[in-house]
Amino acid sequence: MSPPPCYLFLLSVALLLLPSSAQSSSTIIQLCSANDIIAETCQRCSSTNPNVDNTLCISSLSADPSARDADLHGLAMISAKLVRAGVAGMDTGMSELRGKEAAGSPRRSCLDACMGVFHDAMVDLDDAIAAIDDRRYDDAKTKMSATTDAPVTCSDEFKEQGLPPPMEAQSRRLFQQAVISLAIISLLRIRD
Repeated sequence: MSPPPCYLFLLSVALLLLPSSAQSSSTIIQLCSANDIIAETCQRCSSTNPNVDNTLCISSLSADPSARDADLHGLAMISAKLVRAGVAGMDTGMSELRGKEAAGSPRRSCLDACMGVFHDAMVDLDDAIAAIDDRRYDDAKTKMSATTDAPVTCSDEFKEQGLPPPMEAQSRRLFQQAVISLAIISLLRIRD
């Protein structure tokens, strides 16, 4: 007795789809592996540093397409570049706000100070990125530590003058990104 034609059709379809399914499974496994290293790294960072926002860590690193193939060193580079983008955004925002303030006003003075802080942070970040690239993780940690203080220093500048700090949400996010980057660099220091 031969199988009914509908079974043969289903078997044919299943066999045709098998290589495609295997490829999809491979893609899924690859995506899971990338997400696993990100999730594992962020979990390790948040367990060793209570200031690390695990959710932000995972979402920000996962947003970068190069994270799919990254190892811990690659994630350190990605996180440092995210901090660099944040510092550049803060510097641009402070510059725009400065242009709206009267010369000699306390607010403009604070904005000038913040722009100097973010300029210095950019120099430190470039040094940190170069140090990560060269696998000089102690140097990278020192430079990233200096960068981590930039949003706090800027905010304090305004508070000392009795003024509300501008760009508070961006400042908090930048601080968090810098803490994440610092925590990843610290993991590399422990590993090497």
